[in-house]
Amino acid sequence: MQVEASGRTVEEAVARALEELGVEREDVEVEVLDPGSRGMLGFGARDARVRVAVKPSPAAVAHQLMARLIDHLGIQGTVRAREQDGGVLVTVSGEHLGALIGRRGATLEAVQFLLGLMVSRKVRSLVRVTVDAGGYRERRIKSLQEQARRAAERAVREGREVMLEPMAASDRRVIHLTLAGHPGVVTESRGEGEDRRVVVIPRFSEDAPSPSGL
Repeated sequence: MQVEASGRTVEEAVARALEELGVEREDVEVEVLDPGSRGMLGFGARDARVRVAVKPSPAAVAHQLMARLIDHLGIQGTVRAREQDGGVLVTVSGEHLGALIGRRGATLEAVQFLLGLMVSRKVRSLVRVTVDAGGYRERRIKSLQEQARRAAERAVREGREVMLEPMAASDRRVIHLTLAGHPGVVTESRGEGEDRRVVVIPRFSEDAPSPSGL
């Protein structure tokens, strides 16, 4: 939504536009169409004119950018975006979404990272964006939780560390949270970059550390 307004000064024109839109200054973008002129000796005076537009919501921006992206990739799907938990959740539904998900969600992670940067830049504030395709993330979380429980059982049974495969930070976080209250094990992340992985350690081992971060 946008309106044009005029006033003796740019500030006055903007104030009139804000009143008409019923929003605050931080919620709009202002384009000065004509800065106006005071004239000379009362002659040639000209009002300032501005165009004031309500800033698009992060969800609306994310929806638009994601729709363009999958179209560019030649992927058929329906995009939905909504604000959730202080961020934006973008979902893509349809068939043949494997190219968007990638091996173990690697492509989806890259798309999520890129979309987050693009949305934040567009709305000029940091926005946490989560992207899901075909319900992949829900299935992945359940799979990781089961993997975490099996690793914990093995670590307790065998009395030794169990090292999981390298994972993205979001996947490691699921493992850590799943086992955070486990009575028999603690977890920590080891390695650098793409080789960083979670290690499940028997809690009562002499070498067991306190629970670490991601």
